[in-house]
Amino acid sequence: MNSVIFVDKIIDPKNESVIKNHFVVIEKDEIVKISPNESYNDAQYSSYKKIKTSNSTLLPGFIEMHSHIHVSSQENAYYDSINDSDETLIIRGTKAVGDALFSGVTTMRDLGSKNNVIFPIKKAIDSHIIPGPNLVPSGSPITTTGGHCNMFGMESDTIEEVVQSIKYLANCGAQWIKIIATGGNFTPSTNIHEPQYSQETIEIAVEEAHKLGLKVATHCHATKGIIACTNAHVDNLIHCSWIGPENSDDFYDYQPEIANQIANDGIFVDPTLALSYLSQLRGKTLKRDPSKRYEILRQMWDIGIKFVSGMDSGMVNAHFDDFAYIPEVMVKKMGISCLDAIKVSTITSAECLGLDDKIGSISEGKKADLVIVKGDPSKTIEDLHNVHTIFKSGKLVKLNNEKMI
Repeated sequence: MNSVIFVDKIIDPKNESVIKNHFVVIEKDEIVKISPNESYNDAQYSSYKKIKTSNSTLLPGFIEMHSHIHVSSQENAYYDSINDSDETLIIRGTKAVGDALFSGVTTMRDLGSKNNVIFPIKKAIDSHIIPGPNLVPSGSPITTTGGHCNMFGMESDTIEEVVQSIKYLANCGAQWIKIIATGGNFTPSTNIHEPQYSQETIEIAVEEAHKLGLKVATHCHATKGIIACTNAHVDNLIHCSWIGPENSDDFYDYQPEIANQIANDGIFVDPTLALSYLSQLRGKTLKRDPSKRYEILRQMWDIGIKFVSGMDSGMVNAHFDDFAYIPEVMVKKMGISCLDAIKVSTITSAECLGLDDKIGSISEGKKADLVIVKGDPSKTIEDLHNVHTIFKSGKLVKLNNEKMI
């Protein structure tokens, strides 16, 4: 059904503007008109569904750039991912994508889920069998034998094996390639201080993926891995934690010249910065004070590095309806403006996906992926938790906190 939306304010992150006293017309899956309220003609829209709210703001649907939909996000998530059957993982993933959608996430990038889980779930969403965001899959991450995420990854040690894995994933329907460039915290016995792949391997992986029309995201904690991936011209650095060698006096090894290279080359960074915040919020004692990392992230922001909004949902304490904590942490801990944090969560993430001509902002001709929140998140970022109405591709999926599908 076509719809007309009336709200107090509209946030258009592309233009970094807040528009007051306008209405928005949706026809099929598209925004076709944005106009001042005084120009509204009820006779023209007599057959349209009218959505009128008070003390509310309309903005683009959220874009979750980093999810593992088959992982439980509970304390025993690692063991669940190893021991659960594919059937259980699919059921878990089905709940995960529903939770994400009804929290306001209308586009979701999978950055590492078993092939026999993620692709059937994407097909079920696209076929309107289950509710979920528009899913951008990468499928199983490419990792070394026994490497980070090996329990659901494609173990590939040589350049030839990595290339074959990329081709296989492309045939499965992957739209991104996820490469585990360094060790990670989720997988015991892997080393977050060291790379898993050489720069040459990553360079060839990027070349092969780009030939197939795919982009490459690389999991990077260790600074050595960040340098290799930056020199290999990957499309998206994940975590980008700047962790130094194991025997170093300082845990972090931030290198401003490499950060400048990241900025100049236009490599997007998904800092997954809400993860430690959520762990603290949910009672976990952290190994180290995260304030130094926030300080580094702010330096990266100030030199023009483009951040995207990845939750790392599925990891312990990162639930699938937690998206609003990402921009909240950006404002509270990094000190950026509410509008900048909203921009990261929408149009900048759409640019990274190559979808900014379709989603991520509110303008005529864009897909009607929209959320309405109580309050004004351009002034109070916590209001992004108050999503009460959601459109996905022009279809009303939630109205005044009631699920419509």
